[in-house]
Parts: sequence; structure tokens; C-alpha cells
Amino acid sequence: MSFCETWLRCGKTVRSYRAPTLVKDWGRINMNHGEEDFDLWSTNQEYLYQHRGTEILSFSFVSLYNLRQPMKRNRILLLLFLAMMHFATAKGQCDMLIDYAVEGIPSTAHGTLSMLLPDGKSTILFDDTVRQMQKTIHLEQLGEYRLKTVFSCAQSGRDSLERSFTLTGEEYKVETSAHFRRELRNYSDWKSKDSINSGRFTITKYSHPSPLVKIEFVRNSTGENGEFPGPLFLIKNESRDTLYGEWLPGYFWGTLSIWADGKYEGNHGGQICTTWTDEPPLYPDSVKPAWVASFGRKTRPGKYRFNLYYSTENDIKGSARKVYESKSFRWWSAVQNWHLLTCEFEVKPKEPTDTSPPKLILP
Repeated sequence: MSFCETWLRCGKTVRSYRAPTLVKDWGRINMNHGEEDFDLWSTNQEYLYQHRGTEILSFSFVSLYNLRQPMKRNRILLLLFLAMMHFATAKGQCDMLIDYAVEGIPSTAHGTLSMLLPDGKSTILFDDTVRQMQKTIHLEQLGEYRLKTVFSCAQSGRDSLERSFTLTGEEYKVETSAHFRRELRNYSDWKSKDSINSGRFTITKYSHPSPLVKIEFVRNSTGENGEFPGPLFLIKNESRDTLYGEWLPGYFWGTLSIWADGKYEGNHGGQICTTWTDEPPLYPDSVKPAWVASFGRKTRPGKYRFNLYYSTENDIKGSARKVYESKSFRWWSAVQNWHLLTCEFEVKPKEPTDTSPPKLILP
């Protein structure tokens, strides 16, 4: 049997190999009288090897420098595995929810939402005169997406706005909102009847948290001694990013999901107060407490999951800024990225209340 150009016959199996780079490679042929090592020079063409007078039982091939050790051969398998994982994650990233609505505008309005994909192709996501629409599409590529919304009606004519976002592989959901309505031209004058058409175009990415941002359940309090009732947590920021809360930059308030029927259900929060005294955000190498809503929430015995959003930008979740205004139209917009941090814990029956200052448990 012989290995000629790209073909090697191993028993009844034919395999082919092509040299990927100009490196010295190492292989092993298992023949009927034992194994034999050989060296081959890659020429960016085919490997040439011939062995006459014996049967080739198997052939193994590795393509890196000086691969004489089995450990280094294992690295090739790891690299191939990582490459396959990258290819798998490069497609089928996440879903994007599109929410379109028109309210308070009496005339017929026409809306269009188009998207330019990372590979340069474009697609029309929405093009209609309906006043409300929701749909979900699947984003299959990593890279930059460019969204453009166009709104036209008899009152204000035609206006458009373009925004972009990037998928890195860490996102699990994207929400795009294009809402159009009639609003006061001057919010400082509530008695005025002067109004203007406006559009609110926002894109919100939801990503997995950094492994360097850690959270741990500390205790569950009854609230009988003046402390906030319910679970208390500590967040430790070991990353290089400064972290900001969902409602106020220096406060980390979340919600609870309850374990029932084999899964966590619901998203139970509480009262939110945004007039609290300013507190600094969570800087690198720092720790901050976290709890449910602004004033805590009593919890009965059971299993729970604490859900908390944080951002690496100083934004209020769901907020938008005025980016453009003409005589007949006003645009509000924002592109945000929020990371969902979760912590599972259990409240046991008759758990004693501990009102002492929380101790750092995280490593």
C-alpha cells in the first residue's frame, strides 16, 4: 500500500490530508510489523510518502511544530474543539424581539424597519401601516448589525433614524422598540396644547454576566429590627469595569423567581424609589450589598432565584435621550447592554434573624 499525493489507504479506508502551512510535521504509520515514525516537509501542496511491501494498518497525523509528545497532540484536539465551538456559536446566537407601536397620532402612519447584517446583506423586518406589531427573529451572525427605522405620516412627513449594535457571543436576547406618539412640545408647560410627533427607538442587549462579577446570598431577614426584610446579597466586582445598578447607579435592586413545578417562575419585585441619596457605583475590587427592590421583600420558606441587572455604562434601564428635533418631529433613542446576574438560595422554616453587618464570604 502507498500514500501518494493526498491519498492514504488504511486497510479498507481511504483518507486524504493537505498541508496547511509551511511547517515541519510529524506523523505515525502503524504497519503490520509495528509502528514507524517519519518526518514530512509541508510545501502547501500534497504530502508524498511511499512504503512498499507491507500493509498500512493506520495513519495518524498532527500539524504543529515538533509534535513528538502525546501531550502536544492533545493540544491539537483542543484547538480543533475550540474552533468547532466558535463555528457553532457564530451562528444561532440569540433571538431579537421587535416591538412597534403607534398611538395618539390620528392620521395614517407608515413604518419601516430594515436591518443590515454583519455579512453585508440587508433585510426588511417590518413595512406596514398597522398601529401595533410584535415579532421575533433569530440573529445568526456575530458582528455589527445596523437597524434603520422610517416613519411617515401626513402631519410630520417622513423621518428616519439609524442605530447599531454588536453581537459578541455573550448575548442571550435583544429587544428593539420603535414607538411613535404625539407628545407635548414643551414639557415645562403642561397647560400648552402645542404638540409634536415623536419617535422612541431603543435597542437593548441582554448578556451573560462576567465571571469576575460574583454574588452570594448572605441571609434572610424578617425586618422586625429595622432592617430591610427578605434576602440580602453581596456583590463582589473583580473585573476592571465599573458596575451600575438598574434604577440608580449606586444601588443594586433585583427581583425574585420562585421554584415551583421543577422550574423558577415569576419575577416578583417591590416598590422602587429613585429619589434616594446618590451612592457611588460598584468600582473594581469593591463589594456592595444587593436586595429586592428599594425596601426589600418578605419571603416565605422555599427555594428562590435572585435576578439582578447591572451595566458597565451609567444608564438607567429603559431610558432614552433626545437625539434630534425638527419643527415637526422629535427622536428619542438609546442603545444599552444589561448583564443578568442571578443567585439561587433557600429560605428555611424558622430561620433565625441575623441583623449583624454582613461579612464577606466571597473568595
